[in-house]
Amino acid sequence: MLEANKSSFIEWGFKRFNRIFLKAHFKNIWLMKTDSPPSQKTLFLMNHSSWWDPLMIYHINDRVIQSDGYGMMHEDGVKRFPFFRKIGAFSVNPAHRRHLVDSLQYSSKLLHQNKTVWMFPQGSEQHLEKRPLQFLSGISYIVKKCPEVNVVPISLYYSHEHTRKPNAYIKIGPTLDKESYLDLGRKDMTQVFESAATAQLNSFRELIIQEDHRSFEKI
Repeated sequence: MLEANKSSFIEWGFKRFNRIFLKAHFKNIWLMKTDSPPSQKTLFLMNHSSWWDPLMIYHINDRVIQSDGYGMMHEDGVKRFPFFRKIGAFSVNPAHRRHLVDSLQYSSKLLHQNKTVWMFPQGSEQHLEKRPLQFLSGISYIVKKCPEVNVVPISLYYSHEHTRKPNAYIKIGPTLDKESYLDLGRKDMTQVFESAATAQLNSFRELIIQEDHRSFEKI
């Protein structure tokens, strides 16, 4: 597998590019007001429905979490765009078991080093309204290897409302209670994570439909 190879200079430049790029394509990026989320030793689980999602992850980490963050990227993408390794991407190839295991073990290693790891547990882009979310079990493999890790679901929802540009809405959920999953097997643990993320996304969607922005702040 291809590990991340961060460059502070490249990260500095990409943060500024990403802010401008997202502002050019979205009317607003709204964050639901929340308590300060953990910024170390945390596994962030986000639903995946759009090409924009990785850029949103970078923006959330830049403007809100401000952690030393890393994320999985398909091996093909990393090879085509090695630049992404400079901002924290590392490769995963689910079609090859050895590569997949290496990527999951690397994730655990990063978490043990107090980094954050951002993942799309669905494994690939799925329609925003598809249910169930169908999480893959790799997340549970990581938690078994690093049981002290914080697990935090993040909901990301795109909405076309009354302007040419869409809005993006983000909710950083509460850290999941370890007592609800640590004693479970990988399959049941994955189901706990999926159910929590699904419930959060569904309730978040209903709030967005009401178009009441008093619970949100722009980022």
